[in-house]
Amino acid sequence: MAASVFAPFGVVRPLARHTATVIFLHGLGDSGRGWLGIINQFKEQLPHIKWLLPNAPSRSITANLGFVMPGWFDLRSWDLQDQNEDRAGMLESARMIDQYIQGEVDAGIPPGRIVVGGFSQGGAISLLTALTARGENGVAGGKEGWKLGGVAILSGWTLLQDDFSKMVSPHLTSTPVLMCHGTADNVVPHSLSQKTAKILTDQLNMPALENLTLSMQAPPSGYLLEEGKMGIAGLSFRSYRSSGHEACERTQEDLKEFLKRVLPQ
Repeated sequence: MAASVFAPFGVVRPLARHTATVIFLHGLGDSGRGWLGIINQFKEQLPHIKWLLPNAPSRSITANLGFVMPGWFDLRSWDLQDQNEDRAGMLESARMIDQYIQGEVDAGIPPGRIVVGGFSQGGAISLLTALTARGENGVAGGKEGWKLGGVAILSGWTLLQDDFSKMVSPHLTSTPVLMCHGTADNVVPHSLSQKTAKILTDQLNMPALENLTLSMQAPPSGYLLEEGKMGIAGLSFRSYRSSGHEACERTQEDLKEFLKRVLPQ
């Protein structure tokens, strides 16, 4: 069954003058609305940011016995390393996110003030959209590669692994990237994020800023400005002990801190 027309997207308006945008993509079976609780907790500390929450199209998911649900692409198998990927669906979704990015640029927000991120399937599509140059399979900046303010990948993985290194954006090594993943994730195994990190740093020469394993809880004393290298060009890879397929408390705090650093008010 082909994907349906993309559903409307949600918007969380900034509390102050709009100078930056985050485009955040939900996971399989969810919707942008499912992230409103977390985003609303961020608003006061990120008052200048508009959140754009696209909804994935409804499509038949092969791995889920063909049931129709929101998904950025078809999963042919629950083995996420299966090479039988839905290439067409993945590129279709990346083109759609290109259009959302271009819409923000047309409204006056420079690409360097835009972050693309997502959870699970949404994280995988964020990585594909933001860090590749897709030529005829891209729209606007997606053709030659976007120069974004940052990319946030929560419990995601690399799509189109056979082609990814051939599609890499010329801006990959100068883009701040945050990857967050629970070590006990039984949906998207933590090993897939480890593999993605190796692809980005060992094969594609993205600076490896940090590779930390942390508690699920947020730091009780808050962040120090000098803590870590998160938010500069390169990869910050953060793992969370005993966390499953979720955005645990520390993931949320790390995402918020990343956005403060790459999209300062």
